[in-house]
Amino acid sequence: MGLVLLLLADCSGDVTNIPEAPEIPTEQVNENANVVYTDYSTRMEMPRLQLGVNLFLVKTVPVYGVNYCVEYDCSKRATRWVAFRWDYDNTVDNEVGRTDKWAEDEEIPDTFRVRLSDHTSDGYDRGHMLASEDRQNSWEANEQTFLMTNMHPQYNKFNASPFVWGNMEKWARKLYANWRTAKPNVTQDTIYVVKGGTIDNDGQILEETVKGLVVPRYFFMAFLYKNSQSSQGGYKAMALWVEHTDGTNRDDGSSLAKYMISIDELERRTGIDFFCNLPDELERVVESNAVAAAWGLPAE
Repeated sequence: MGLVLLLLADCSGDVTNIPEAPEIPTEQVNENANVVYTDYSTRMEMPRLQLGVNLFLVKTVPVYGVNYCVEYDCSKRATRWVAFRWDYDNTVDNEVGRTDKWAEDEEIPDTFRVRLSDHTSDGYDRGHMLASEDRQNSWEANEQTFLMTNMHPQYNKFNASPFVWGNMEKWARKLYANWRTAKPNVTQDTIYVVKGGTIDNDGQILEETVKGLVVPRYFFMAFLYKNSQSSQGGYKAMALWVEHTDGTNRDDGSSLAKYMISIDELERRTGIDFFCNLPDELERVVESNAVAAAWGLPAE
């Protein structure tokens, strides 16, 4: 597992049916890409790193390399986002089951670390960002999903299936499963994902737990799909945005289209620059709209 410390003062639907973005000129320009702090910062799933006293963590496993990346806000002892990808290597069918190896993240300096005792009996679930079920191809990959840096406090009737976040995770998991079934001999298609809760602005924080953990008022999932069979990449992007509630509104998330927004809109709401390593023109095209039918979601 790698650690980079940024201390800079300055569906039911089938993803094969996702329409391709318009053709992009061969001479691609990207003036908004991440500065190359490490090779990992240039990965396609990465949002733009926020400069300041934050930690950039990279979790790796021997079987396929990068498992997921995290940007961690030390001042709030909370994760800004978790970025990962679904590709042929990390979704190979090898079910190891749920390890339940809950653990503190020892890559976080002791002063800023969330401890297991901080996240116990506080009225909230330990809500995964990268779900355990999304990393069951190896024991170590699944273990890493139980680190406290991959968690946010979530109401049980929000986090667990059949409630809204659980149903969003289940739907998202089907995206790549459907692709693998439809195109078993294609190994280049990828879905890039960023998930997180709102911690940056006080107005988007629900409360703090008795142990001082930030409880996000909203949660999000951002998706960028790459169809390798297209000469232009076949990119498509969208996001899901949902208010964090205790379930009293009885919304089980069975109709996900109403939560869909464009990446541009998600960026406006969160202040995070998603998929910044895309060439500028491609980023402009794919982030400006979200079409429910393109992702197998019936329109509202």
